[in-house]
Amino acid sequence: MADTRDLWWAAGQMAFTVAENDDWRNRRWTESLRRSATLLEPVWPKTYSSGTFTFALPTIALRLYTSPLIDSPKAVPVEDIVTALAPRLADPGAPSLEDTVRDGLIKHRHDLDDDSPMSSLYRQLTTYRPPLAYTADGFELTSADHWPGGTLMGAAAEWVHYAFTHHYLHPSSAS
Repeated sequence: MADTRDLWWAAGQMAFTVAENDDWRNRRWTESLRRSATLLEPVWPKTYSSGTFTFALPTIALRLYTSPLIDSPKAVPVEDIVTALAPRLADPGAPSLEDTVRDGLIKHRHDLDDDSPMSSLYRQLTTYRPPLAYTADGFELTSADHWPGGTLMGAAAEWVHYAFTHHYLHPSSAS
């Protein structure tokens, strides 16, 4: 995913493949993906084809999708998204992003134990992956390819927090 066309293609694919048979959930999921892609477009890396940033699209979309129903994904300010993606920076006792999204999906009546596309996406992003510094053959990976361990959602949220803070919220970025 080296450019914004791929970002939007991925958003369209996710809207199609994660769709449920419920109109309001499909609408909300599509709005959440559209908002996520719109915010990511100016910060999307143009020189890389892989990395934790590739999971930013579904991470933001899931957080927007699971926000209270009175909040339209289109209307959530960037500041609120940044805070929601790193809740423990604002309040060390706050639930993790993964827990917040899980609780929101349950409130929106998703069964996370089934094999639905939404459940599968959530599991893919929240499964803990151990640290990785070597290939299966024992060769050391380059430092850029090291994985510190954690979830894909957590890594994507960390990347988004930095990118959005620098692009949208940093005083020198206002033009």
